[in-house]
Amino acid sequence: MSVLFYVLLFIILSVIVVDLILWQAWRAKPINAEPYTGELPFISILLAVRNEVHFVNYTLNSLEALDYPKDKYEVLMGDDESDDGSSKIMKAWDKETNNFFYIPIDMKKDNLDAKANVLAQLADKAKGEFLMMTDADAEVAPTWIMKNLACWKPGLGIQSGFTLVKVDSFFSSMQMVDWGLALGMVKIVTGWKIPVTAVGNNMMVSKEAYQKVGGYRAIPFSTTEDFALFQAIVRKGYSFQQLANEESLVYTQAIKGFWNLLEQRKRWMRGAMELPAFMKTLLLIQALYFPAMLIMIFVNPLVAIPLFGLKITLQSLFIDKILDRLNQYLPLGHLFIFEFYSGFLSVALMIYYLLPLPVKWKGRKYTKG
Repeated sequence: MSVLFYVLLFIILSVIVVDLILWQAWRAKPINAEPYTGELPFISILLAVRNEVHFVNYTLNSLEALDYPKDKYEVLMGDDESDDGSSKIMKAWDKETNNFFYIPIDMKKDNLDAKANVLAQLADKAKGEFLMMTDADAEVAPTWIMKNLACWKPGLGIQSGFTLVKVDSFFSSMQMVDWGLALGMVKIVTGWKIPVTAVGNNMMVSKEAYQKVGGYRAIPFSTTEDFALFQAIVRKGYSFQQLANEESLVYTQAIKGFWNLLEQRKRWMRGAMELPAFMKTLLLIQALYFPAMLIMIFVNPLVAIPLFGLKITLQSLFIDKILDRLNQYLPLGHLFIFEFYSGFLSVALMIYYLLPLPVKWKGRKYTKG
């Protein structure tokens, strides 16, 4: 056997072993938290909006429908230099509701930029004991606040939940599986007390922890500001937690168009460069898996084909467990096809990431961070 064969086999088997560990590590049932029974704290929900005129109403409607007393939470809305009419929608909500507030944003304040700048200024106005964050293209579950409170533990500084893509097409179903798989991995590793990340469109932070780290003003600029805040809070000694239940679930809109998807993932990869070394190694091996499998099919198809079948089986079983926990369903065929989608995306993203192009997101270009 050639050296190439053994290198390929190592990469493929490493990924299969990881999938086996993940499948076995996922709990059959979530840990049931007792309903929150204490005095209800005041909650501040921060919403940075940039060019979401088609979706922001859905987000605001879901926040208005929360099963939490209206006098116990506020929604602070900030405009991140939108040019599509989003600000008019937010101003209307401010005028027509008692606990939704449109906050004017100074776009040149304290050397902050983009979304982090908006969130920092909203946090300055926040009256809540907890800060909760979501995106202007997302919809939260009615039980979002109450479930997060029920699961909150002493010593926590930051808590994050699952976000899934709303399915309205085959392309969006692939994105939904991708989000579920990625957050399933985060859930397991977080359960091992290894800090990975938090999801910025489904995140709860104690005001104390936010202030202790100095908020976004004290954090170096990053295109993944949620990850940067998570890191800062963990470094301060606060504990962290990832939820996996339907009651704290958030739905986000699917990315339209493959090139836009590559832009999103390139931005995420910038943030992933700050992960612990072992996580970066794991992600690299995962990225190399599909190219390695393609080459192995030509080098030794008798070895490649059974291993490919095993990989698809283990990954599908893991994803099925995740979706079952969240009370979601996709046809089995979609889980099988996802392997090919994921492989193609990995190869395309590796090429796109290496191109000397700035990160672009919602009309902005980022040359660093």
